[in-house]
Amino acid sequence: MLFITPFVIGIFFSIIGTLLPGILNGTIVRVYKEEGINKANHFAGGALVVIALQTYLAVFFAKLIYNSSQITFVLREIGLIVFLGLSVFFFLKKKSTNKDLEIDVPKQKNRFIHGIVLAVLNVFPIFFYVFITVTASSSKWYVIHPINNMALTLGVLLGTYLTFRMYLRLFRYKDMDTNFFLKNINPIIGTLTLIIAIFNLYKLLYES
Repeated sequence: MLFITPFVIGIFFSIIGTLLPGILNGTIVRVYKEEGINKANHFAGGALVVIALQTYLAVFFAKLIYNSSQITFVLREIGLIVFLGLSVFFFLKKKSTNKDLEIDVPKQKNRFIHGIVLAVLNVFPIFFYVFITVTASSSKWYVIHPINNMALTLGVLLGTYLTFRMYLRLFRYKDMDTNFFLKNINPIIGTLTLIIAIFNLYKLLYES
């Protein structure tokens, strides 16, 4: 039953990583509005294929890094600075508007390939999941093992897909100007990144 923990970790952190309005969220919303749910699902499927590969690649790099305690310590320090910086950024950032998701979507016959291409261009998940995997491993929440790696990847895919679906559902009825969650998405993300930063600080001060 230990595989449940990496599965939950994958869901939780993939939701955090996907919440911010970006090119993938903006594109899937635009495709949904212009071409319907089937095309939007095709796009999401292509993006998820790449995200699965990126997650597995991140675990591979994390395994190499985890074997070096010095690199792990430096990575924690970097993570602390990055997540504190993100928290400040999101707390100070102006409220998101519809323009944040107004992305020009070129006409494509195959939205699955379109999703693959855009996801490949987005390399952020690799660095994000390297940090998450190393942090979880050093906290003894995660053991790098083929079964756990698969559970983590499945959790990431499920969390990412649920976030995509949330965006589609919210924009089906409301826009950012009237939806409470979307209007306040920046402080929500800022709070989550601050929690991660505080946890990382604790690890640095008391367990390093």
